Amino acid sequence: MKLLIGYTADERGAEAIELACALISDRAVDSLELAMVLPEDTPFQATYPGGDHGYHTVLSAQADRWAEQALALVPEGISARVTARTVSSVAHGLIELAAETGAEAIVLGGRSRHKAGFFAPGAVATSLLHASPVPVLMSNPRGVAALRQAKGRISRITAFVGDLPGAGEVIDQAVRSAERLGMGLRVATLVTSQEQAGEDSPVLRATRQQLDELTSGLGEHVEPEVVTGASIDEAIASIGWLDGELAVFGSSRLAPPRRLFLGSKAQRMLRHLPVPMAVVPHRSGGSGR
Repeated sequence: MKLLIGYTADERGAEAIELACALISDRAVDSLELAMVLPEDTPFQATYPGGDHGYHTVLSAQADRWAEQALALVPEGISARVTARTVSSVAHGLIELAAETGAEAIVLGGRSRHKAGFFAPGAVATSLLHASPVPVLMSNPRGVAALRQAKGRISRITAFVGDLPGAGEVIDQAVRSAERLGMGLRVATLVTSQEQAGEDSPVLRATRQQLDELTSGLGEHVEPEVVTGASIDEAIASIGWLDGELAVFGSSRLAPPRRLFLGSKAQRMLRHLPVPMAVVPHRSGGSGR
């Protein structure tokens, strides 16, 4: 597995590397591409391979220092290199680099916080969450703290699904990720109105039945869970999270094939997540399970 990290020479960049390293399942096979994608008015462009390859061409002493700092954050034994590139759009530059390097996902740090106190992705992350052809993974301050409590390893995956076509896609991708990392999978659905969240409500019974059908045959390591609350914020707060957990979301039905589009419900959930998150694009053709 190859991951592309959108690296910035600050705390966000360090946290992105932490999250990416937590997703490494086989150090002999997996690798990291650390991308410094810079505005066009930045006067350099460089490639800095890490490991035993030495360094080839660096057109700026600053890029050299940033590259060395980035590689120093990667644990020993994980293959990594840094590429710096000037582009007109940072988000589009990351998408282009992901295609060029064959990266299976883009990983970002996330320190932005709304003035109201909840987490909010920055401009680059928002652009990627509505256009990327590969999954986007993003940390947040609380999620990084929980990951460190888990000694830098993902402990469980929770895939959030709704009642729209495409739920099976999210589950299928989450199952593959859980198997690759050797951990359990929780599949969760939110029911968020007081009238619908009653234990005997028809909506809640139908939701549980649908979730059981979606997860049937996936094995004992897949745990279905219906989460209730008067609001999305309340429901998210009621979920029991493990340190080192990763939340996975699918794309909105508005997303074109092989593209991300984070829906409004997932955006609200993102604001209060205490764990890192991943958003996966639709597959081309079909709606999955």
